[in-house]
Parts: sequence; C-alpha cells; structure tokens
Amino acid sequence: MNLKIIQIDDDFINNMANERLLKKMGIAYDVQSFLDPTEALRHLAETKDNYDLMLLDINMPRISGWEFLDQYKELNRDMPIVMLTSSLDPNDQKRANNNKLLSGFFIKPLSKEMMNEVFELCKIQPPIKAG
Repeated sequence: MNLKIIQIDDDFINNMANERLLKKMGIAYDVQSFLDPTEALRHLAETKDNYDLMLLDINMPRISGWEFLDQYKELNRDMPIVMLTSSLDPNDQKRANNNKLLSGFFIKPLSKEMMNEVFELCKIQPPIKAG
C-alpha cells in the first residue's frame, strides 16, 4: 500500500523535488500534484479519494494557502496538512500554529529530516518500497 500524498504548490520544481526526495528515501508513494489551488479544491470536492498527507504552499496565484484552508474546511475532509512554504514571515508561522487544520509548518526546501518530522507529527508510518 502506497502513501497517498496531495501537494499543492504553484512551483513545478518544488513539487518534483518533493517527489524525488520521497523516492530517495525509499518510500512507496502516490502523489497527486496541483499547481493551481482552485483545481485542488475542485478535485477534493468531486472525488472520494483519500489522502494520507497534504503538502500546501502559502504564496500562490489566485488564492493563497490560507484562503485554500478556509475553503477546504467547508469540504469536511480529514487529513494531515503541512504548510510547506518559502515564507519567513513570523506572522505566517504564528498563524499556522493557531490553525487547527495544520499539523506543521516547514520552510522549503523539504529535506529528509523535515520529511521524517512530518511523518512523526502526522503519525504516519511511511511504507518502504520492497527490494
């Protein structure tokens, strides 16, 4: 059984780097990536697919990660969400700490140590690829 991740970030390179990190860590995963947060919201509203983890950026065109969370709340879905951002604004960190939907707040780029911390915070036992 693969770890099912949805990542929402308007930067294609960051999305690819995250996938490469998971592969390098030997984790069995399936990733659904969205460059546009409104498309991700539409997908989550229309599908019954369950995900083990969401990686969410803050600064995106159309709607921010914060606006995404406000709309996501209305979907009544339940999964661990980690804010993965380039924002160094202490107000974003404080806002994340006060948001009950978020399990964590991390500054890009994602590293092996950060990913292991994400798994620990979200109580996820990642499946390791056989062989």
